[in-house]
Amino acid sequence: MTQVVNLTGGAASPAKGWLKPMFPHSGKAHYFTKQKGLAVLTSHGRATYWTALCGVDAVSTEKMPMFEPGNWDRCKRCAQKIARELSA
Repeated sequence: MTQVVNLTGGAASPAKGWLKPMFPHSGKAHYFTKQKGLAVLTSHGRATYWTALCGVDAVSTEKMPMFEPGNWDRCKRCAQKIARELSA
């Protein structure tokens, strides 16, 4: 039986980049951009909204932060869109 361990880095809060959200648990790191002007106070702290290049939305709070991608697989759709932007 093969066992795989995926590790993330520490909590991160850059404006954009490869990040792993706690929720939704998609099993992949996506290239997220922080949505400006949409911060809301909740019982878990300040909520920040994120949108990935592939269309995945995520929310992070002070108690549920975004993480560095570590060795999680990266989303192929996000990677393709980045490659297109760099080649244009």
